Amino acid sequence: MQLSRRLPLLVALPAALALAADSKPPAMDDQLVVQVKDAKWTPPKAPEIPPGAMVSPIASDPGGANIGYAKFPPGYTFPMHWHSATESTSLVSGRIQFTVAGKSYDLEPGSYIVIPPKAHHQAKCAPGAECILLTRRPGPVDYNWVK
Repeated sequence: MQLSRRLPLLVALPAALALAADSKPPAMDDQLVVQVKDAKWTPPKAPEIPPGAMVSPIASDPGGANIGYAKFPPGYTFPMHWHSATESTSLVSGRIQFTVAGKSYDLEPGSYIVIPPKAHHQAKCAPGAECILLTRRPGPVDYNWVK
């Protein structure tokens, strides 16, 4: 094989190995394409989140901005809480009811909801199918639980 034909491989291979060795999500403004079928699901890091929820980070910035998938089993309720930053969420699959500041919204796949900072909200995945959400926040994810 000629060196000119090997050069792209020699350049791309170290970059691919570096990416594989670094499990940190890309930055929020990096170009990327993500497929939900390829998501790597793990339990959330916050121990106070009730068991059953799963997350798959997509991108994040050092200042805390982030985007990622969340998955809830059928019938799961994510308890009432609030965040310091705006939460923008699209429902990918399932049916879910968000209650935000006392008002309920029934979402179906393709629906989009924006939850303002400090708005008390909860999410209930309907029975019958898991719920997958895509959520973006311009700041850190802080969970402030409402008792």
